[in-house]
Amino acid sequence: MRLHKKLLVGMLALAASNSMAAVKNNDVKYQQAIVQDGRWIHETQRQSYGFRVEILDDSEGVKPETYKNGRPFITATKGERYSVRLYNPLPVQVAVNLTVDGLNSINGKPCGISDGHKWIIDAYGSVTIPGWQVSDGEARRFFFTDKPKSYAKWRGDVTGKDLSANCGVIGAAYFWSQRELDQYYDNHPLYRNTQSYLPYSDYRSKVAGGMSMSDALAAAPEAMNSNMAKKVRRAEPQEQAGTGMGEAESHPTTTVNFDYDTGMYSLSQAMVIYYDFARVQVPNPFPAIGYAPEMP
Repeated sequence: MRLHKKLLVGMLALAASNSMAAVKNNDVKYQQAIVQDGRWIHETQRQSYGFRVEILDDSEGVKPETYKNGRPFITATKGERYSVRLYNPLPVQVAVNLTVDGLNSINGKPCGISDGHKWIIDAYGSVTIPGWQVSDGEARRFFFTDKPKSYAKWRGDVTGKDLSANCGVIGAAYFWSQRELDQYYDNHPLYRNTQSYLPYSDYRSKVAGGMSMSDALAAAPEAMNSNMAKKVRRAEPQEQAGTGMGEAESHPTTTVNFDYDTGMYSLSQAMVIYYDFARVQVPNPFPAIGYAPEMP
């Protein structure tokens, strides 16, 4: 089923980082064009692409990710301003539904995995989302705070729903057009040869002598290597954390139309990062002065 949505494109994108971040491999299916002995064929192939999301602290950069209860986890600090950087590993545009505390980052509403407003990212690109998008030119900063002071709690109070129940989680689901992905691999074929071939010098002479390009290619496919387009593989909390709505920041966007029909339609496929405050415990090795009491 093809879906048609109006989506936002963030105008600012940052370069990739080598720091630790949440990365999840997902198998992506496509139709690969192959030139075999001068003939064009198509094969259904799958490739594992690493989808990556980073949580960036304003002062310290990418927050390190650990695992807690078997799930990706970052430690939050009260008052800490942060942004979410989304990476696109695919050779085509993608649309990303980014939620914070169960609320869509563009309209602040709870949404399903595929029906929320989405951010557009160009092929092999990235975009950094600094906060809740409150207009086409402005965002209000993400920052970690106590759950009762979170944006989700405020939204829940306004709507009469317990929206703060989902505090402590950041989710990103990616979607793309299968037709555009297939077209990319049609424009970037692989070359195979199962026949004997001629030296490059003979290949050039045959083309100059009037042989068709496809026949010459079958005779010497390695002669095309220089121009061949290759595939691009490219601890328990004392208080529960939530995300607040902080100060305003310029974040220009534009609305575009984008068709998608493939992507992360299940929670098991989506990128999910949990966060909370760390329990601070300072054990005292000498809690009291006295003698050891006797057991009865």
